[in-house]
Amino acid sequence: MDVTTDYLRTFIAVCEWKSFSLATARVHKSQAAISTQIAKLEEQAGSKFIDRSQRQFKLTKAGKLFLNFARDVVSRTDAAQSSLAALKNGNSEQVRIGATRSVGIYLLPEVIGSIAKSLPHLKITVMSRARPAIYESLQQGAVDLAVVLAETVPRGFYSVPLRSEPLCLVISPKHPLASKKVILREELQTVPFIYGMKGNGFSDLVDEAFEKRHILRSTESISISDLRARREAARAGVGVTVLPYFIVKEEIRRKTLRVLTIKEVGLPDAKLMIIGAQRHSPHTNVELVKRLLVENLTAGNRRQDSVLYLPDVAALPANKLTARLKFD
Repeated sequence: MDVTTDYLRTFIAVCEWKSFSLATARVHKSQAAISTQIAKLEEQAGSKFIDRSQRQFKLTKAGKLFLNFARDVVSRTDAAQSSLAALKNGNSEQVRIGATRSVGIYLLPEVIGSIAKSLPHLKITVMSRARPAIYESLQQGAVDLAVVLAETVPRGFYSVPLRSEPLCLVISPKHPLASKKVILREELQTVPFIYGMKGNGFSDLVDEAFEKRHILRSTESISISDLRARREAARAGVGVTVLPYFIVKEEIRRKTLRVLTIKEVGLPDAKLMIIGAQRHSPHTNVELVKRLLVENLTAGNRRQDSVLYLPDVAALPANKLTARLKFD
C-alpha cells in the first residue's frame, strides 16, 4: 500500500470518535473528504475496514488490524519528526506533557512552573487538549505523558493514580434551593441545568454519573463548552451545574457558590491520574518529571493550602537543555 500519514490520521480519528461526522473537527476536513479518504484506503487494501451493515460504528477484522498499523506508523512518524526538530533547535531531549483542559488550566501551571524552576536545564512543554486528542497524542508519541481527570483509561495505556477529585453540584447562593441543606431529586428539575458539550470527556463523565443514579435534570438546559464559563454562569444564577472541586473551591470558600446535596444520592469522585502509552519507553527526564508530578499533585490532596512540595533535586541528574516552559 502507498498511503500518506494524513490518510492514516483520518482513519484513526474516525475510529477514535466512532463517527465520520465527529471526526471532522479533529482532522479539519469535511465529512465527504473523510469518506473519500477511507474509501481510498479500503480500495488500496482490497478490504473493507468498516462494517457498514451495522447501525453502530464497527470495525471489521481487517479494520482492527489496519488501525494498529496506522497508529504504529503515525507514532513512529511523529517521534521521528519530534527528534529531528529537537536536533535542529539544538535540543536533543525534552519532556512533553499533555493535559485535559481543566487540568491544564487550573492544576498544572503552578506545579509545572515550580518543577521548571527546580530543574532549570530542562525544557518542559504542556499541551492542553480534549481527552480523546490527548489519548491520540500519547499513542502517536507526540507527548510523553499526560495528566487527566477520568474514570478509567483505554486499553494500551498505563495509569498512575494521583488523587480523587470530588464532583460538586453548584448553584448561586441567591437561588431558593441554595438555602436548603438537602434537596430532593425532583427539585433538581425545577432549575435549568448547565451542560457541557457532547463528546467532551468531563461532560460524558457527568452524564454517566447522573444516568447510573437515575437523576433527572430539567428539560430547560444550557450548553456551555468551557468549564470556567459554566462556573461563572452558575454563579450568575443562570442555572445549576457540576464541576470538579478544584475549579470551584475558591467560590465555595467565598460563598459565591453553594454546593447542593441530593437526598440519598452522592455524586462520584473523578480520578486525577497520570497516563502514558505502554509501548513507549520513557526517558530518564520523563520519569523524573513524572515523579515530581506525583509528589506535588498527590500532596495537593493532603493539604488545604496551595504550597507546593518539591524535594531536594540537587542530586538529580542534570539535563543539558535550555530551560523553557511553554503552554500550548
